[in-house]
Amino acid sequence: MLIIKSTAYSQTLAGQSGYLTFTINEGETIVLHGNADHAAAYQWYKDGVKISGATSKDYKAGVAGIYTVVAYNIEGCPSATSEGVHIVVNSVTPPKTPDTLVDLTVSIRSSNIHASPGDNFNYVLIAKNNSPIAGTNVQVSYIIPPNLVYVPQSGDIGIINYDATTHKLTWDISKIKENDPAQLIITVKALTPGMVQSIVNIKGKETDPIMANNVDETAQQVYPLVVSNVFTPNGDGVNDTFVIPGLETYSDTELTIINRWGNTVYQKTNYKNDWDGQGMVEGTYFYVLRAKNKAGVWDTYKGYLTLLRTKI
Repeated sequence: MLIIKSTAYSQTLAGQSGYLTFTINEGETIVLHGNADHAAAYQWYKDGVKISGATSKDYKAGVAGIYTVVAYNIEGCPSATSEGVHIVVNSVTPPKTPDTLVDLTVSIRSSNIHASPGDNFNYVLIAKNNSPIAGTNVQVSYIIPPNLVYVPQSGDIGIINYDATTHKLTWDISKIKENDPAQLIITVKALTPGMVQSIVNIKGKETDPIMANNVDETAQQVYPLVVSNVFTPNGDGVNDTFVIPGLETYSDTELTIINRWGNTVYQKTNYKNDWDGQGMVEGTYFYVLRAKNKAGVWDTYKGYLTLLRTKI
């Protein structure tokens, strides 16, 4: 259950798709209040993506999107996801005078490939000027997330500076005119699986009347291996070996199978998806899989595996 209280004027609308909708102006915020009996902790989400650090009962939202929350009891068990609350942000028209004001905006978008650890993919950054006079000494900044590595390209020389210590990338633009956006494509390499949150900021020499559109963010999923938890070596030609889809893309692998008594019953380096459980009885086993991804990093996967031979 969500109870909403606002730190700024808001208007409740008939939400699309059944969502309760609130409208605020740029620069304003609205406080979302999670209310669950016996809750020990909370986790807030925006558009289905976990919001880092948003684990309190209240969350102050100032960005458009669909917000939901999950409550956890003292044992760490999660509740069902709450109904969504739709936050709409009204754009404020920049003043035309005085002519010393320049409204800069920035956006970032991922190429949205099905990325795995070791894969390269791109972000597209677009800097724009919404004002009639040119913006000068414009700088876009982007701190590369820790599970990504910046991959310089030949065309980046002279317009990009990258600090390998702070992981901060800066894109310098001498001038941006109205209706003449600048675009930059950044190449990165994924190191580890998980959701990657990227945030960019823009600033210029002139005073910016609308600061709310000087920042943008996007999310890119880096997918891990998905290890099946059941296989059926019964000779019917279906699921007769323990197959891990995508394992062939890893240069080195180590698979260990352990029975319920803690004994290692199978171990293989550079596993080829060919274990058929020969000599093993039906039941539950524990697996440990280590796989070196294309970034040269060893990923470790652990879990339970059920072996079934009975034909249905």
